[in-house]
Amino acid sequence: MERLFLPILNGKGIVMFSPLPRTSEEFELLEWEQIKPWYHELLQAPLTPEFLSTWLKQWSDLSALLDETMVRFEVASTQNTSDEDIARRKLQFLQHIYAPAQTQAQPLKERLLASGLEPENFAIPLRNMRAEAQLYREENLALLNEDKALSDEYFQIGGAQMVSWEGKEVSIISLQAPMADTVRSRREQAWRTIAQRRLLDRKKLEELWIKKMRLRQRIAENAGLESYREYRWQKLLRFDYTPADCKIFHQAVEKVIVPAANQIFEKRRQLLNIETTRPWDVGVDPRSSVAPRAITDVEGVLQQCVQLFELIHPDLGRYLQTLLQENFVDLEERPNKAHMGYNLPLEVKRRAFIFGHLDLLSELITLVCHEAGHAFHVFETNPLPYIQQRQEGAVPIEFAEVASTSMEFIGSMYLHQTGLCSQEEARLLRIQHLERMLASYLPTIIRGDAFQHWAYENLEQALDPALCAQKWIELTKLYQPAIDWSGLEEEMGMGWLWISHFFDEPFYYIEYAFAAIGAYQVWNNYLHNPEQALQQYRHALSLGATRSVPQLYEAAGAKFVGDVPILELVRDLTLHHLQQLES
Repeated sequence: MERLFLPILNGKGIVMFSPLPRTSEEFELLEWEQIKPWYHELLQAPLTPEFLSTWLKQWSDLSALLDETMVRFEVASTQNTSDEDIARRKLQFLQHIYAPAQTQAQPLKERLLASGLEPENFAIPLRNMRAEAQLYREENLALLNEDKALSDEYFQIGGAQMVSWEGKEVSIISLQAPMADTVRSRREQAWRTIAQRRLLDRKKLEELWIKKMRLRQRIAENAGLESYREYRWQKLLRFDYTPADCKIFHQAVEKVIVPAANQIFEKRRQLLNIETTRPWDVGVDPRSSVAPRAITDVEGVLQQCVQLFELIHPDLGRYLQTLLQENFVDLEERPNKAHMGYNLPLEVKRRAFIFGHLDLLSELITLVCHEAGHAFHVFETNPLPYIQQRQEGAVPIEFAEVASTSMEFIGSMYLHQTGLCSQEEARLLRIQHLERMLASYLPTIIRGDAFQHWAYENLEQALDPALCAQKWIELTKLYQPAIDWSGLEEEMGMGWLWISHFFDEPFYYIEYAFAAIGAYQVWNNYLHNPEQALQQYRHALSLGATRSVPQLYEAAGAKFVGDVPILELVRDLTLHHLQQLES
């Protein structure tokens, strides 16, 4: 029998809802017919100023249960890409619970918007809801689930990529260590081993791409939009910049960053004493004759990372310690583990889950510090009462990546003090990180963003993988001219197939570049006044999704721009610190 809404308790004006499960594990066991009445209660309940907070809290808690259950399936499916039972249960949840829940949530959004009521600190969430309500089409739910299923197939293909290396069968992600080896022939062998294995899956991924591109165009058309880029722009809640602004950013990087990157690559070439810089020369440290140190005791290293973050602020160390104690960190290497790194919030538990592969010392910066920054964001937003104010999809990615990338710059300053590495290792790691950010990271992100704009502006051409490869080669030569791909044109043209964002999170890429610019500014502030900079950083994180992107940057002591002057600041700051570290 369907539950009935209880409007008033004891005539005191207190709205009472049927109790929700306390955990997502309990929620996962329910059938849709057991869940649906909670949505009906919300639709029937009085929505007045007096009852607003109670009504919104019930909706928020229900949404948190749905969200966390989905996240737990996401985590489980990436922890073991070969687990068919998890894949089956995830698909069932998507089809039978998650999709109908989206349908039920739509009238709740419309009802709140129509009420004219605005909870405290809710202007931006309401703006987001208006955009989502405009975009919503029931006929797209099945298509969006199909798109997600194709993404899972993409990760399954990657997770199953094993190679024979030095007498052992290993995942291709394991070859990151030999890719950074000081022996050039070994680097080349590792690079070619990966390329040959990936070549075997090329046709599968190209077919997957074509399916996704056609599917995404149908989604856009169902929403009344001409292109998927328009759909995705609104879906990503981008109100503060346009595709035209992205192209201005592209041009600024080409003008300011690429020449500086060429200087860094030329110095690298000289240090390595090689004629040209080949793709397998990019990951090696040209200043060291010792092979990069592999991490064998992941658990022990993570305990030292707790101490690292404690040096920045005791709360940050406590946050990571909590995640470790509660088993919300998975950085061990093993077969059939998805080739990716992420942080996902668990909305009911008010925790974060950190996932990735911690193999090399350098990944302490790019993986541990980065994903820990995302986790800190989750902890700092916990006091916000409603999921719409803190949910991952609502917090602007352009600022969420500032939270993580800032920790790369700041955290790398304390590697030696916590015993994670020697002073010389720390110096070399910081040089590598700064060079990578300027010479590889920014140009790579801009190349990827430019590729996506081309693909969705030229759909018919993008449906031809050969033309995609041709475009990728053109953009690689424009943004990374210092790398010599002679004789490797086929491998060069395949590069776009291995960027998971293009398949799983389209257009979620330029945010990294914007965020890097923001993180540079936060770090610059930290160098001048650590206490004030960290206070601003944490305050900005605590705002969650309650402010616009420019306002969040301002709260963190930064500016949200991607023009020539700010890139010149980034370039000069990087080159200055590289010079200091070199001397």
